[in-house]
Amino acid sequence: MPSHINLFLTLAGALAGRGHRLIFFGISDNERKIRGAGFDFYAIEPDTLPSGALGKMMREMGDLGALQAMRLQGRFDELRYEAILCKGPALVRQTKVDGLIVDQAEACSGSVAEAAGLPWLSVANGLCLNAEPHVPPFFTSWSYSEGSFAIARNRLAYAGIKIASRRIEAVINRHRRRWGLKPFTRMDDTYSPFAQIAQQNREFDFPRRELPSSFHYVGPIRPALRPPVDFPWERLDGRPLLYASFGTLMNRHKHLYRTVAESCADLNAQLVLSLGGSGEANEFSELPERPIVVKFAPQAELLKRAALTITHGGLNTTLESLSSGVPLVAIPIAFEQPGIAARIRWTGTGEFVAFRKATPQRLRASVLKVLGDSRYRSAASRMSEAIARTGGVAQAADVVEQVLIRKEPVLSDSEQQRARAAGSGTN
Repeated sequence: MPSHINLFLTLAGALAGRGHRLIFFGISDNERKIRGAGFDFYAIEPDTLPSGALGKMMREMGDLGALQAMRLQGRFDELRYEAILCKGPALVRQTKVDGLIVDQAEACSGSVAEAAGLPWLSVANGLCLNAEPHVPPFFTSWSYSEGSFAIARNRLAYAGIKIASRRIEAVINRHRRRWGLKPFTRMDDTYSPFAQIAQQNREFDFPRRELPSSFHYVGPIRPALRPPVDFPWERLDGRPLLYASFGTLMNRHKHLYRTVAESCADLNAQLVLSLGGSGEANEFSELPERPIVVKFAPQAELLKRAALTITHGGLNTTLESLSSGVPLVAIPIAFEQPGIAARIRWTGTGEFVAFRKATPQRLRASVLKVLGDSRYRSAASRMSEAIARTGGVAQAADVVEQVLIRKEPVLSDSEQQRARAAGSGTN
């Protein structure tokens, strides 16, 4: 998916700048972009499908609701995992890599590393997926609670994930048995024991009790420089700026753009709508109050001027808004977006409206609530300061290098401090 590819390209660029050689393994649709960034690429496609079929399936997810998208994601993963597990070990041995960096959401790739006898790391592009009884599953918009009902509800939802993952788990374990590896019994077993990296900051998460000692909150992983994007800056008229974006995948629900425009009409504010490549600006020329509509937007620059972000709850847009101290109103659609929306509300940095209840009236009420209460802006400013304290891509690259050198688990900074304190207390 685009946001995942962008994160791994950013991390690869940082590592290449330190003298490492990077090789990508993935679906053929991403080959041009990856080779264009200067990296080697090997396609791992299912033999039963024509080239490009997985990419087409992925793009179809952008037109679907939450349940349908997750079902298609399951089918997508099943086909892809079979291909990766069949071809992966021989391919990584052939290329003589020293280790693997895998997407935490791709449950099969760590098994390839184990089969090839390589150290490896998991990187969470979206929310970290680690399961805990007190933490609601990523696909829910439930808030954090230590009450017995909430914990029981969480356990039930995690049991549902277990049932839904049976086919994928069976695919992975069939190959693990063939390789003489211990079968997995839960999804958390598929995350790296060497190091797990999340591009969240600790403050933008629910309280955690059970993360492994090798878990690293590094903050946003994004490039220092981005290619310029044309934008009609002369059309900004000085009113408070409202920025709306639904990312580059779940952005095909075009009725949302009208909903947003209607909700922001007559607010004495100027709306900018970024389509994320899902259409052309002239398709939306009749929206109320004629907002600025662009195919792609210079997001970072606009957020420096924004009073509010309206988003689908993608982690990249959310963290970039909070990095600029901008509060949010989320309309989560699918995948981990409900969980991100729940954290927006939990941290006091904004509000959310359920996708199926996102009428102009409801969205307008949330926009007015966030704009009218300075506590949201203050919370976003505090979050901006917390994100600024993270190490980002440089810290992630440090962890990668330590794993490759030591070939053993790399403790997080907090765990290292705890270990040092424990050691000094025994002397």
